[in-house]
Amino acid sequence: PRRTRSRRGVEETAVPAREGRSAMSKFNRLLLVIKQTAFASYTAREELAQAAGRTLRFDHARMARLRERHDTHMFQVERITKLLEQRGAATTSVMRDDVTPEHVADADLVVALGGDGTTLIASHKLVGEFGATPLVGVNTDRASPSDLATLYRSSEPFDMRRSTGHLCACTSDNVETVLDDIVFGRAEPTRLTRARVDVAGVVLPPVLNDVLIAHPSPGAVSRYSVHVPRKDEKDEGSDGSAASGDGAENKASRDSRGPLWFHVRSSGLRVCTAAGSTAAMRSAGGEPMHYSSRELQFMDREPIYFDHAPPPSSGHGFYSEHETMRFRWNSRAGTVFLDGAHVTHDVQMGDLVSISADAPQLRLFTSPWFRRNHSNMWPDRREAMKHANEGTEDGLLGDRDWIVDGS
Repeated sequence: PRRTRSRRGVEETAVPAREGRSAMSKFNRLLLVIKQTAFASYTAREELAQAAGRTLRFDHARMARLRERHDTHMFQVERITKLLEQRGAATTSVMRDDVTPEHVADADLVVALGGDGTTLIASHKLVGEFGATPLVGVNTDRASPSDLATLYRSSEPFDMRRSTGHLCACTSDNVETVLDDIVFGRAEPTRLTRARVDVAGVVLPPVLNDVLIAHPSPGAVSRYSVHVPRKDEKDEGSDGSAASGDGAENKASRDSRGPLWFHVRSSGLRVCTAAGSTAAMRSAGGEPMHYSSRELQFMDREPIYFDHAPPPSSGHGFYSEHETMRFRWNSRAGTVFLDGAHVTHDVQMGDLVSISADAPQLRLFTSPWFRRNHSNMWPDRREAMKHANEGTEDGLLGDRDWIVDGS
């Protein structure tokens, strides 16, 4: 293959198509978005410190373990790149922090090599005219069932747990089979709802998992006032205009009363999509959602209702795909965290924030485990699902396929 380096951190590969295979390929221009490992980041910091005449050394034992994971990841990146080249695909490789719209514009399929974090970061680039470009995540350093069952405690104070790859379609174990199905058109992507977040008129990258709005200090109170539609506002569109059948007299009456606001003091507000409902939302006591749901789920984190008995609100609920959550930020400072800590946006007192399901859907290739975990039957039908017949249409593979079994 002919390799050319066109940008810093970008490697392009032009591969002669194999006779008889390129005509079968559904995707021929692939963008490989690659994770930078923790080992690479720590090593870079040590080198910068050395160049500045300072000494910076991280724990030797931990660095040795991170080096093993780094080597595993890079081995899989090289292996997967060769697999794709052998199938006649032209690939462009770029580190995930260096991805630009130009990279995405040249691709008909984006492949995230790393884990859930890399897949989420890559999804933020698939917006606007590139929103229809499909994405597939590959977990290059998978956590085995044994890892998840045993690495919660160890004889050393190092947390070496790996990503479960919840959003990834495959791991290094089955990557060849899954990528063949994708590249040659035997698999179809899952359409997933993403959340649109507007802060003071600025549209942020679409959210695949969840968005957290909170004071930048975890010890500070987050204050915000949520707009609560009155009963006669339920049928209004997202732009606030009255629906058909709502007369001018009722509209004037409603305007004279003014909006209704619910004032909240808490540790922040989290809103998730169906795809993110089994992540932090589930850990906080939220409900798992079917992956095809267009609703958004919200939860006030540790709301303060000390002066109300009973509390005026549960602080948890859902917005339909046609509804928009609107609130005013009342703390002096705040931060919007999009799909984790990598992408953030500052919010200040008086900013109006809106969150809706009005972002373009993401075409993500998902695993059978992902679709089962968002089946709307968890956890009340978990036992029935675990003992279902193997090879059923629903893809229920029985007890062995549950990554974490609390029993």
